[in-house]
Amino acid sequence: MAIGTDFSVNPATGAIRHIANTDKYTVLELHRWLQDLADQQQASGDDLIDITTITPSARATDNIITLNTPFNIDDTAAQYLYNGSIEQVSATGAEMYSGLVVVGSVYGTTTLQVVQNHGLYNTDSPFWGTGINVDAANNILSRMLIKTRSGGVDIDQKKIRVYAREWGHTYAEFEVTMGLGNSVAAIFTSQDLNNQTVVGTVATWTEISNTEGYQTIDLQNGDGAQPYYSQWNKASYSINQLYERAKWLSRRGTASTLHGMDGELFRGPTLQFAYQTEANGPFVLNEVLSWGCAFTYGSEVGGPFTVGEKLTFGTSGAIGVLVALKDDGATGKMVVNVQSGTPANTNTITGGTSSATAAVSSVPTNTGVNGAGRGVIVALNDTGTTGSIWIQQISGAAPVASMPIRGGTSDATAAINGAPTARSLSPVFIGQSTGSAIIGAYGIGIEAADLTTNDKVFDLANTLRTPPNNVVFTVYGLVNGEDRVLVTNAGTGVNVDYDQLALGTTLVSGTATQVDVGIGNIPADTPQTGTLRIELDTGIYRFQAYNSHDNSRYFTITSADYSGTLTATAANDVFLAYIDKLAGASSEQVTFKYSAPRTLFVRVRDGGTAGDVKPIKTFETTAGLSSGGGSATAIRTDDA
Repeated sequence: MAIGTDFSVNPATGAIRHIANTDKYTVLELHRWLQDLADQQQASGDDLIDITTITPSARATDNIITLNTPFNIDDTAAQYLYNGSIEQVSATGAEMYSGLVVVGSVYGTTTLQVVQNHGLYNTDSPFWGTGINVDAANNILSRMLIKTRSGGVDIDQKKIRVYAREWGHTYAEFEVTMGLGNSVAAIFTSQDLNNQTVVGTVATWTEISNTEGYQTIDLQNGDGAQPYYSQWNKASYSINQLYERAKWLSRRGTASTLHGMDGELFRGPTLQFAYQTEANGPFVLNEVLSWGCAFTYGSEVGGPFTVGEKLTFGTSGAIGVLVALKDDGATGKMVVNVQSGTPANTNTITGGTSSATAAVSSVPTNTGVNGAGRGVIVALNDTGTTGSIWIQQISGAAPVASMPIRGGTSDATAAINGAPTARSLSPVFIGQSTGSAIIGAYGIGIEAADLTTNDKVFDLANTLRTPPNNVVFTVYGLVNGEDRVLVTNAGTGVNVDYDQLALGTTLVSGTATQVDVGIGNIPADTPQTGTLRIELDTGIYRFQAYNSHDNSRYFTITSADYSGTLTATAANDVFLAYIDKLAGASSEQVTFKYSAPRTLFVRVRDGGTAGDVKPIKTFETTAGLSSGGGSATAIRTDDA
């Protein structure tokens, strides 16, 4: 199909517009067509160019075309062009469409995504579909134009990121700074054998949860509590199902939110830095930080201004893009990414989109060109006027030492203390799965009980942390709401190991907060939270939950009354009740930090007074706990 059939041109307005069909043309073909029209004796039809018209376009190379004023394309026309760049000057300022070439190979059918200025380019239904202007022989997946300059200012310094986040495939991403001609992004994906669950099924796994923000987790591996920016809890699911859930939350087309961001845009912390001289704090988790040319303004008229719009600065002639705004009415604060010139105090500011005006009312700081940016706080360790912040940078240039920062929600300010540290991330924010273990991405935290010795996580210092071998013992065959389940260490015969431990000191206080069992007596595989049974002087074994232990001598308990008839004298028996509860499901389980084989005693009772009113004979057995965990299944013998 000839390009003249698909496009029209009007020399009065300079409008070159796509009018029909779906064929695509190179920028060189556009230029040749315009030049062919321009050498006509007389214009005709809807292409009103001839020898009397100014030259419509200029060619620097086959891939670099300039449209002379007033000729211009629009965003729709750009979708039908490829293999180069087009520069033009419009009524609102200079514009550029840069050529993007995506090379590589992808598994199956993949719709690539382009992220620009922390937003999806052309939303979730991009005009390139699963591939446009493909050249399979040369491993070219797509060729297209991306608008990188608008209204005379660059869109996020012409940076974009190409994503491949297709369900069932490995994820990939590639950042590129666009410009004249073609810029290349490389994307390679394959089938993800650890992501084969039907997407609708994973959508129902809502029990998998995450606590966002800075926190410490003790993996019980001897390293102590270490910092992470999340703590994922896989609930009753496998570690690979946790991986699939993370992919589901960040897949193409997701409606999920992570750290206040669209899941498709979430990547994790790309920068960390210390800060000092905090004022108006504290900062707030998930707020947007900004840095760059900062100043206050007054005398606003016709506002508010619009974040992302072009700003011009009065007599200085400076041009910038509004990065962050705190509008208090006629006054406020701005952070600007300077594109050219130097903003100055008392300059009149004019918004290119809003048409609002105001006057700069303080001496601008950080007036260097392209020195501004934004990032979302994904972890914050605030210690007062100092602290540390981890951000996902979402636009602009990275901050540098001593640069002021401002919180978009809190309006807190501080200065960066030392040079920020950049971090590399995994295409899947949680890391990689082997199918049976997770290799965590930078800073990802997972509940200690959910990890095994085959898993690997990296804390916020990027230090590898390897968990101990956490194994699960499960009792099956239970009836929810009817069975009382007890699992302990096995004693002589098929029975409870009543004297597994012994009190080191007498419990008599009305506000006891710890249980002493003697130095070095807490078994190495003891869960960090759980239940004790403590022999009272009356002979009753008291049920006592504990919140933690020190791996040696003391169990920490909530303030408890051990006075009067509840007294437990030193040397009385104490044993660990690994499971000690009314069944809440058809199975119950406990996680051990495996250190050596153990024989467990299991008792299940249903007296028949609840539910189906069908009692069973007491079920008792022993079962082994090994490096792979263990289990027992209750036999339900009728006792009616």
